[in-house]
Amino acid sequence: MYRRIYLIACLLLVTQGGCKKFLDVKALDRLSGNAFFQNASDVEDNMWDIYGLFRDVVGSCPLYAVAGEVRGGMLGYSPQKNDGNDRSFVEYAAKNDLLPLIYTPSGKDFWNIFDLANLSDWKPFYRVIQACNILQYEVGRRVIPDLSNVQKLEYQAEATFMRCLAYWTMVRLWGDVAYYIDAYHEAPLPREKMVTVMKNCIADLSGVMDNLPWTFTDPANRGARASKGAAIGLIMEMNMWNAGFDKANAQQYYRSTADLGNELIQSAAYELLPIDQSFTIFKGRSKESLFDIVISSNYGETLSEKWNDLSELVVHYPYKRPAANHQYSFCYFRADYLRRLYPTGVPDARIEMWFDSQMFANDGTFLFLKYNSVYEQGNDDVNVDNNLIVLRYAGAILLRAEALAELGEDAEAIRMMNLIRDRAKTTLYQGAGGSALKDAIFTERAKELMMEGHYYFDLVRTGRATNTNWCYYALTQSQFDNGGWTWPISTASLDNNPYMQLNNYWLR
Repeated sequence: MYRRIYLIACLLLVTQGGCKKFLDVKALDRLSGNAFFQNASDVEDNMWDIYGLFRDVVGSCPLYAVAGEVRGGMLGYSPQKNDGNDRSFVEYAAKNDLLPLIYTPSGKDFWNIFDLANLSDWKPFYRVIQACNILQYEVGRRVIPDLSNVQKLEYQAEATFMRCLAYWTMVRLWGDVAYYIDAYHEAPLPREKMVTVMKNCIADLSGVMDNLPWTFTDPANRGARASKGAAIGLIMEMNMWNAGFDKANAQQYYRSTADLGNELIQSAAYELLPIDQSFTIFKGRSKESLFDIVISSNYGETLSEKWNDLSELVVHYPYKRPAANHQYSFCYFRADYLRRLYPTGVPDARIEMWFDSQMFANDGTFLFLKYNSVYEQGNDDVNVDNNLIVLRYAGAILLRAEALAELGEDAEAIRMMNLIRDRAKTTLYQGAGGSALKDAIFTERAKELMMEGHYYFDLVRTGRATNTNWCYYALTQSQFDNGGWTWPISTASLDNNPYMQLNNYWLR
C-alpha cells in the first residue's frame, strides 16, 4: 500500500499544474522520495503499481463494455427494468450519439455513476505512460545492487509493453494522439498520426520482446504481467489496426502478423483450453491468457466501480444479486444477430457453455454466462471475480487466420480458424477462400471474443463499421472518413497547448 501511495503521489507531482502546462513534468531530483529506486523490491513494487494504474484507468468507466461492445449496436437495451434507473446511454452509444454520454443531459443524472465522461479524457492514460517512462529511465540510469542487467532489461521491456498497451487503447478511442517516450517531457505536443504512433510502438516493443519470458514459474504471474506472448499478441493487434488504415503498407502488416502468430504457436508456451473449462479461461491467469487485467476482490484488485465490468450489462439473478434488483439483464444480444452467428442445426459447444435457454430472447431474460460460471453467494451487489481478458491465445490465432486470408494463403488461414472451431466442437470450415473466408473468420472472432471488448474496434479496423450486416446503426463512409468512429476528446486537452486539436467530427 505504501508503494502504491508513493507512486500516485509522484505522478500527481509529475502532472501537477496540468491545466497550466501540457504534460508538465518535474525532474525526479525535485520530487520527494528520490531514493525510491534503490533495490529490486522497489522496482518490483513499482511495476505492479503500473499494472494497477492501467486497471484503474480502464475500470474508471465501462470502457470495454461501451466502447468495445455496445457501440457496435448488436446489444439492445432491455425493455424490462430492475430498479427503475435509466441506462439508455446504451442506445445513444449504439446510434453513435456520443456527446450526451460525455455531457450528461437533463434528467439523466443516474448516468453519472458510470463516469462516462472519462471516455473523452486521455490524461489518466498519460499517467500510465509517464510511470512507464520513469521506470525505464530510472532503472537504466541507476546502480541497483540486487538487480542484474538481465532483470533490468526485463523490467524495462515490461514498461515498454504497458506503454504500448496504453497507446494502443488510446488510438482505438481517439485516433491521433500526442506521443512521447521520454520521462520528463515538458513542451506542448501536437497529436501524432495514429499510424505513426502504432509504428513507433511496434518498433519499440519488437526491439525488447525477447527480453521477456515466454511464461512464468509462478502461476500467479501468468497472464497478469507482460510476457513475450503478450508482447507478440499486442504487436499483432497493432499491425492489424494499421493494416486497416495504412492501405499502402497493408501487406507488410499482414505478413508480420502471420509470422508473429506462427512464432507464438511454435513456442508451445500457450494452449487452447477445452471449451468446458471456460470458467478457468475467464477467471484469468490460465494457459490461454496472454494478458489479463487482474480483478481479485480478496486482494483489493478491483475496478473503480463494480458496474464498469463487462458482465454488468448481460447478467441477472442468480448470477447477480440482490435478486430484487437483478431479475433482468440490462441488455441482450439481438436474436437475429445471434442466429446469424449460430445457425440453427449447427452444433457449437459455446451455445451450451455461454448461453441459457433464453439465448434468443430480445429482452432482459437474456443471460450471457461467459464470465459467470458460478453463482454469487450472499446478497451483496457485486460482480464475480473474473479477470478482464485483454489478449488471449484464441484471439491471436484468429488474427493470424485473418492476416493469412488477406495474404491469399487460404489453406493455412482455414487451418488456423479450424483450431478454434474444433475447440468449440462445431463444424469445420470447408468453404471457399477470398471474401467468403474473410467473413467466416470475422464471424468466428465475433463468436469467440463476444463481450471481451473487441467487437467495435474490429468493426473499425476492418471497415465493417459502415456495413449494416455487422454494425446495427452503421456509419456512412463519409462519417467514417471524417472520424465518426472516434470518441470526443475533452476540451481540457487544449489548455495551454497551442498545437492541440480536437476530433473535428464531434465539434458540432
